[in-house]
Amino acid sequence: MLLVGVIAIFSALALAFHPAYAQNSREISVAVEGTQRRAVVVNDLGPGRNSPVVIVLHGGQGSADAQRERSGFDGLAVLEGFTVVYPEGTEWAPGRHAWNTGFLMRRQVGQANDIAYLDALIDLLIRDHGADPRKIFMTGGSNGAMMTLVYATQRAERLAAIAPVVGAMFSFDTKPSRPLPIMLINGGQDNEVPSEGGFSRNPLVSRNQAAPYKPLAETVQFWTAANRSLMPPVITRSGSVTTSVYRAAPNGAVTISIVDDVGGHGWPGTRGRRQGNNPIQSFDGAERVWEFFKTQSEIP
Repeated sequence: MLLVGVIAIFSALALAFHPAYAQNSREISVAVEGTQRRAVVVNDLGPGRNSPVVIVLHGGQGSADAQRERSGFDGLAVLEGFTVVYPEGTEWAPGRHAWNTGFLMRRQVGQANDIAYLDALIDLLIRDHGADPRKIFMTGGSNGAMMTLVYATQRAERLAAIAPVVGAMFSFDTKPSRPLPIMLINGGQDNEVPSEGGFSRNPLVSRNQAAPYKPLAETVQFWTAANRSLMPPVITRSGSVTTSVYRAAPNGAVTISIVDDVGGHGWPGTRGRRQGNNPIQSFDGAERVWEFFKTQSEIP
């Protein structure tokens, strides 16, 4: 906990005072099927740098700017020397955007080709923004976590690791083309995306669900099989948090599941936006995700 606190202090200082933060924040545009799609790039290190890139997807009522403000990646990016990118989904209401996962909000965003958008965005980052194609990481919260999982099953070869946060899968029909390190973070008290699967207990969400969420246990099983991860898991518990690590077999990848028994829906370390919902408070989401990605980026 001391290390986390030190990182948080230095991240805040970097965010407030580091000149790279002020100078290397820019909006970029990607053309996809005749539509211009935006994203925000922070700590852009420039062409030829081969820098790690963390792509952070917002939730179903969010935006690139809101996810940037809430997630806490900016300071870490400057401190740790990676680029962070906040893409933006399709606007379905003023200031609100969502991702087309195929099973959620199909009436609002079902025509968007977000696989093509993320493909084009990654191409642009590699070509013009110094991204190392071997170190492209993706994370996201809620609907952004769901999109991360969808993209990973269809484009595993384009990613180095993923970390979906308080999300779920709808289908196991598409298998990733190769093992892909994954860390799933979920709250045991999440009523919006319950770990037991099924339909959301938020009526706004459940009315727009075309299929039930897959249970977390089945999702972990899906990824341990796809990753050829070793059984049984190494399980540790700290306070309310249980971490299950399924180690990588030769030519496989690690699968990690983190569950905070008292955590609700939302980005870890932030305040809940609805009464009765308290996101995970036992750790900072950006710090935990980057710790995982950094470990994977150091593996040859």
